[in-house]
Amino acid sequence: MYTDLLLISLKAAFKISLIIFFLMIISEYLVTRYKDQIIRLMLKNKRTGYILSSLFGTLPGCTGVFAMDSLYMAGYLSFGGIIAAMVATMGDETFLLISLAANGTISMDTIIMLISSMFVLGIIAGFLADIAVKKTGLKLHRTCEIKVHKKYCKSEFNLKHFATEHIYKHIIKKHMPNIFIWIAIAVFMIEMINSNIQITEFLSTGTSMIYILLAASIIAILPISGPNIIILTMFATGLVPFSVLLANSLIQDGHGLLPILGYSVSDALKIKLFNFIFGLTIGLILLLLGF
Repeated sequence: MYTDLLLISLKAAFKISLIIFFLMIISEYLVTRYKDQIIRLMLKNKRTGYILSSLFGTLPGCTGVFAMDSLYMAGYLSFGGIIAAMVATMGDETFLLISLAANGTISMDTIIMLISSMFVLGIIAGFLADIAVKKTGLKLHRTCEIKVHKKYCKSEFNLKHFATEHIYKHIIKKHMPNIFIWIAIAVFMIEMINSNIQITEFLSTGTSMIYILLAASIIAILPISGPNIIILTMFATGLVPFSVLLANSLIQDGHGLLPILGYSVSDALKIKLFNFIFGLTIGLILLLLGF
């Protein structure tokens, strides 16, 4: 039994990972190629900061959030601005979401509802975060200038650099092994759950789902993508409702928080604490409303 489930999990992980790999290349190219123009627009009109930060957060993968990290660390983006990006991002899980839609597992309407909800809530969260900073006098880390790939920050596209730095070192070496392993683990766990009717019945009760919501929110605190794949897979198989997935998605930020952790642990903890309270509150409200 376990051998069959393992083979099913590995086959599913390979198929989904292959789709994700090509999606990541496309996304990486678009963000790398055009992010400078969008960043210049953001700096030109600070009132668009929340909107563009949230927009960058909704982009698949971590490249868009990394761009916002650089602006935050350089002092061009407010605390609310980085909150907007972190709330709106799902990291690598966005690629999994799209691949599940391609397989017909999740409807496109659901994806549009999730991403649009995160985009709007990211803007709201950013606005509230800056109000909180102003009202409480929250102390943040001093800014510093961050420069990345200075040699290649030109208008022309360098194919060799993109293939080496972005496809091989970033996508293949850093992301794909982690994505494949966690997808395989998630599929295996869901197959095990589906074979146990008692667990399914436990998850169907309202009281139990509150604990699942809390667990999904706690998992989202981790500054990595992998474990959150389990929550997305549970949603895709109907084991958890939209409210649980949304709470997990709002709180988690993929690898987006890692640069901030290297810059200021204190700021990273404040970002996570705000996102946790905000995401859990939204998830609990929607769960109680039946979503």
